[in-house]
Amino acid sequence: MSVPIPLLGATILVVDDERIARRLLYRVLTEEGYRVFEAAGADEAMGVLKLAHPYIDLIMLDVVMPDVDGVELGRRILGHWPSLRLLYMSAHPAEILVQRGLTDPQVHFLAKPFTHGELMNRVEVASDRRLAPRPERSEGVGGHGSEWP
Repeated sequence: MSVPIPLLGATILVVDDERIARRLLYRVLTEEGYRVFEAAGADEAMGVLKLAHPYIDLIMLDVVMPDVDGVELGRRILGHWPSLRLLYMSAHPAEILVQRGLTDPQVHFLAKPFTHGELMNRVEVASDRRLAPRPERSEGVGGHGSEWP
């Protein structure tokens, strides 16, 4: 059985106000071969992007964050760098997402909690780096069963 390996140079920026969520995503994604930057909010994310946007393949944005939410941050990012790819994530119900302005049915979205396989599939699709179908793994992200901690 062969498992696809991320293409060399694949880099992800994870933007989430919850430190434990950022660290868990960092650990899982780096174990899968991705390079990962982290940001706790909009200002930090924009600072990283000003320096590193040519090297970023995907930005994972938590939708509900204090100050600037992920939807608004996504708009700002695409206003500066329209070719960047975004993957929104949230544990909140769809009604909250619509209230925040996330209404495009074509948007890439990952619902929390998610499994390791769901995470990797959404990352690969959103970053346009899918090489082959990825087999589902039964364990969850971070060894917490099938759910987000």
